[in-house]
Amino acid sequence: MPENQKQPREYDVVLGGQILPPADGIVLGGIEGVKSRLRSLDIEVKNAALKEALNYGQAGLDLVIHTWQSESGKLKWAAYSLLCHREEARVKQSLQEYNPWLNITCLHSLQQNKGITSVAINPNGRTFVSAGSPINIWDLYSGQLQTISIKDFNVQSLVISPDGTTLISRGGTYAGGRKIEVWNLYTGYHKKTLKESTDSVFSLVISPDGKTVACGSEYSEINVWDLQTEKIIRTISGHSHYLVQALAISIDGRTLVSGSNDKNIKVWNFETGKLIHTFKQHSNGVESVAISPDGQTIVSGSKDKTIKVWNLQTKQLQFTLEGHSDWVYCVDISPDESTIISCGRDKTIRIWNLQTGECLRILKEHTDAVYCVAISPDGKTLVSGSRDKTIKIWGIKS
Repeated sequence: MPENQKQPREYDVVLGGQILPPADGIVLGGIEGVKSRLRSLDIEVKNAALKEALNYGQAGLDLVIHTWQSESGKLKWAAYSLLCHREEARVKQSLQEYNPWLNITCLHSLQQNKGITSVAINPNGRTFVSAGSPINIWDLYSGQLQTISIKDFNVQSLVISPDGTTLISRGGTYAGGRKIEVWNLYTGYHKKTLKESTDSVFSLVISPDGKTVACGSEYSEINVWDLQTEKIIRTISGHSHYLVQALAISIDGRTLVSGSNDKNIKVWNFETGKLIHTFKQHSNGVESVAISPDGQTIVSGSKDKTIKVWNLQTKQLQFTLEGHSDWVYCVDISPDESTIISCGRDKTIRIWNLQTGECLRILKEHTDAVYCVAISPDGKTLVSGSRDKTIKIWGIKS
């Protein structure tokens, strides 16, 4: 008796109840059925479809690889989780090709007259600024020093407004760390000074709309300034009496993350100042925090020599990354949420897989502590600053 071509196979999905498909109908199954379910709006349906794809041989594997290469967010990493333990040469090659950090190299090494404590890349992706005497502006691709310099000294932190026109620096020429200076980034013109009344400023972050800036102080508070009125509109308190030296804000501007020398990471509603959650598993002060573009993952670097990855939705610790032999000064997350970049007092920059916690590369070109790293908006270039008085621009050499 000939095989009925309309009978579903073991992994096919049939829509409907017990009624057999019509004589001229088709079964929604096979690789076409998987593709159809990948177009669903339900992420759980998509994830289930990806898993089933691997039951359809080469065509299914090709589909999972294509999803890894072309999608973003949770679906991309669902595909990655299915591929990362496979042994096929083409799978390994595809994973390597689509993680450019595996092939990163130092493109330019720039010299300053003092250690570089902070770098900030312009959202336009063409220039970056570095803390120094004065603040310097550099071309991100050529490493050429721009003609405009900003004569602020004693600077420890820098942030650039989302529209790329305004630079905000922590520290100042005469009043130590209590001043927050606001500059026109294109002209070097000094626009205003925000004066913290009593405490030194240890960290800065600017809101995605560019209207407010938050600063962490020496005695546990976070002040939120309105840049237009030059007034403090909110003071956020909750850390113990230790300096707040790490701040990050989500892309939607709703969530503020702070790290302190009290060993804790706190998550706040940025609009109200209400505490959402406290993470407590570091054993020493928190030097740096970063929040992923989707707002669901927090990464923290600490004096305890570890990096921790937290899930904000479940409030759980996902990974503890160990490898640095000294304090971790700075962490950053790539725009595609695939990679963590860290640096520290052990003179190294380390590249980690955000989804697995695996250390992919160790960069050792700096000769002293590496204070800061920043990833470009397109995720293809890295800038690092060190106590060895050099700035290094890293990228994929064509």
